[in-house]
Amino acid sequence: MSINALRTLVAIAEYGSFAAAARALNLSQSAVSTQIRTLEAELKAELFDRSKQPPALNEAGKSVIAKARDLIAAYADLRNELQSGDSVEGRIRLGAVGSTLTGLMPAVLTVIRRRYPNLHIEIVSGFSGDLLRQVSSRSLDAAIISDHDASLRDIRWRPFLRERLVIIAPPDAREDSQKRLAQRYPFIRYSPNAPVGRVIEAAIKQAKLEVHEAMRLDWLEAIEAMVHHGHGISIVPERRFEGGALFAVKRIPLGATPFYRTLGIVEPADSRKRKLIDVLFNELMVFVRRATPSNDARRARALAGAGH
Repeated sequence: MSINALRTLVAIAEYGSFAAAARALNLSQSAVSTQIRTLEAELKAELFDRSKQPPALNEAGKSVIAKARDLIAAYADLRNELQSGDSVEGRIRLGAVGSTLTGLMPAVLTVIRRRYPNLHIEIVSGFSGDLLRQVSSRSLDAAIISDHDASLRDIRWRPFLRERLVIIAPPDAREDSQKRLAQRYPFIRYSPNAPVGRVIEAAIKQAKLEVHEAMRLDWLEAIEAMVHHGHGISIVPERRFEGGALFAVKRIPLGATPFYRTLGIVEPADSRKRKLIDVLFNELMVFVRRATPSNDARRARALAGAGH
């Protein structure tokens, strides 16, 4: 049984269709279909209800998904265990969006420096769009960015973490209703030009919130600081790693339909530093799986299927 076929299956579940999974994995739709047909033949079971458009996972498919995610995560662990720290040597010039630099990256870099003393990672902070352009121009070897649409065929996109969007309010706010919060407090908007900003705009529209914009900021940490001090409410990704949330705020679920920010690594499709970037990606996956609650960890493991 091919680990890539399992990754493809999980990608279909995550992205909602064969076509979307093909785009995320940089495969043709026919290649995706062939992998799934082969997997179904090996398992002697159909995994999709093909009477629906697009085909939807049936009960057998849903039961396989959970096991596939565990196998993908176990494979990532195995690769890490077999990778000798002494054989990994080189330098990565890595871009990273600012919100990863307070919780996620410091912890992962500590592990990498201990396990791979000859791997040196130089960090450059920036916004997703700017970092993507620097990867495309090869001034960066790779970057951790938000919500890449995987449409650039010369760029490889490997998502590793989804963070659900939540409403944040001042810590002394008594309201729990999102509509009452929107009525009482001004709204601090994350820039709608950024990828996560566009996801936030879609969430506002889906929740039918009437917000009254008072500020428009480009840094999630700045938004949390403003909310903490009572200057309004906002919608941001729910960060759960130690150090990820710097300010005390009240966090409230957003609507019945969840929206997520997706973090992933982008790199040139023909990168000569693939081996080094693989080490970084695997360590990110292991950290996310161990540090998040079980449901979120399953989602994170599923996202590993977007890179192969």
